[in-house]
Amino acid sequence: MMTDAKTTVCALLGDPVEHSHSPLIQNSFSETEGVNNIYTAFRLKKGEAGTALKGAFSLGIKGFNITVPHKTDVIPYLCYVDPLAERIGAVNTLVLTEQGYAGYNTDIYGFMRQTEESGFDITGKKVIMIGAGGAANAVLQGLYELGAAGVYILNRSVDKAVQKFGQDERNVILPLNAFKEIPGSGYFCAQCTSVGLFPGNSDSPIEDKEFFEKISYAVDVIYNPEETAFMKKVRACGGKAENGLKMLLYQAVEAFYRFHGVRVSDSGVETARKKLYEKVYGGDGKNNS
Repeated sequence: MMTDAKTTVCALLGDPVEHSHSPLIQNSFSETEGVNNIYTAFRLKKGEAGTALKGAFSLGIKGFNITVPHKTDVIPYLCYVDPLAERIGAVNTLVLTEQGYAGYNTDIYGFMRQTEESGFDITGKKVIMIGAGGAANAVLQGLYELGAAGVYILNRSVDKAVQKFGQDERNVILPLNAFKEIPGSGYFCAQCTSVGLFPGNSDSPIEDKEFFEKISYAVDVIYNPEETAFMKKVRACGGKAENGLKMLLYQAVEAFYRFHGVRVSDSGVETARKKLYEKVYGGDGKNNS
């Protein structure tokens, strides 16, 4: 893309950032939608968010995506936080305004869009979520936005999960090995831990076949490897499973809209998807459904 004196700038803030695919996705969107913007990534050490945003505001940097370790640290420096992001307790997208930066969480939109496209309706149903780490905040809120009646939260540390999610009586919090207390089968499950992330491809947060016999559809927020050990176990027991690459792509679609006020076209999404799959897997993501 050609740049000129009218080119705007957006970027990712985090530590580390070298592994990020956000520049590939966002620059692809700008090309297909004809937006005069460049997107890059800045490594920012913990504790420096306030200084960085003050300088960025002065420079007129149009927006940021935020990743670890800044998703909560930046909140005190924002002029506005979207109510949905407040409920989640973290932001991942900042947009320049005349007063400062406004904070949003687009992870939830990425998860919700992927789940809705799966065709598995969770309205009025109880579902399962594994993990209580960073990704779980947006996923849990997304499950309830999609109409879940309640969530069984399985986590290695019950105390941590209770501290984060125990105030909501709809949540039933159990240790990982207590999945047998979940009645019946046919559940939607969101796997929100980093267990199974490359290079630990053979690991799964739960190994027992009896658990996977309860699952009809699962989303593993991990997208590398393309087929996680968790996904393989779901499929081996007759369920369907997807990795989290669509969530990554769709949260970027929402972030692009927040940055530029432009909805990415279906063809623009598909172009970015192909670039992303090629970058991550060297192919077209054949194992992601």
